[in-house]
Amino acid sequence: MGFVLNQAERPGAAQASGAAPAAAVVKCFVVGCPRSGTTLLSVMLGRHSRLAMTPETAFYSEIAPTLASPGCPPLREILAGWSRLPELGLEPDAVVGRCGGHETPGRVLAAILALYAERCDKPHCGEKTPGHLGHLDALMADFPAAKVIVIIRDGRDTALSIAALPWWSDTIAAAADTWRNAAGIARAALARDPARVIGVRYEDLVHKPQTELARLMDFVGLAFEPRQLDASIVSPVVLARSLPWKGRALAPIDHTRVGRWRLPAHAEHASFLNTALADELVFFGYA
Repeated sequence: MGFVLNQAERPGAAQASGAAPAAAVVKCFVVGCPRSGTTLLSVMLGRHSRLAMTPETAFYSEIAPTLASPGCPPLREILAGWSRLPELGLEPDAVVGRCGGHETPGRVLAAILALYAERCDKPHCGEKTPGHLGHLDALMADFPAAKVIVIIRDGRDTALSIAALPWWSDTIAAAADTWRNAAGIARAALARDPARVIGVRYEDLVHKPQTELARLMDFVGLAFEPRQLDASIVSPVVLARSLPWKGRALAPIDHTRVGRWRLPAHAEHASFLNTALADELVFFGYA
């Protein structure tokens, strides 16, 4: 069973005063601990005929702080130096023009997402950046009509996957801390705003993809489409540079990714992870 027990409100609440008009096209944000399945979920969501899902933007950590600082450079200059904008197929001038002089972080991201949806020839857009889990207050204030989907994966599998990343140079304990901190934020967000935040376990998504996707699509205000489970549909969510560690998300669902912490190769870490992550593992139904 999923770990979210609430019955969420249906979308459609009026936008808050001052929200960017372009934000109306933004349906959802996907967040979670790295290596928890955010890419797989975003690929599935983005196969929908009416919903475009972006590659990671890291907007709230890379761009928003600069925009919010006194005396920041012109928006065009900021965007010209941002490597992720061309990965979205967008030009700085188009974003500046869409903002119409309103260059707060929320307005800028809303413009980016609206332009991306148009580029994909879809009426709605969603954004996926795992690290935006740490920026939920700003994100939810900037997009009052959007929903947030938090994906949780067994912390033992997640920690082992983080530690296996080619650039990870820290300990398995640090990887476990990364998951535990993210799980704590997710737990608080789900309790605080169940009308706007929904959770899904990676394991449930893998084993019951149609059931879980239908539930999530209903939450964001769109109907599930069978094409969302069709791995032959090309997805722009995974960039070429990310294929070595995200490419599996483009393939048919791989059930062997569940419970890998039980493999003999990981025995030396299993006992530590069971103890270190016990509280959150119990809360999310893993122990």
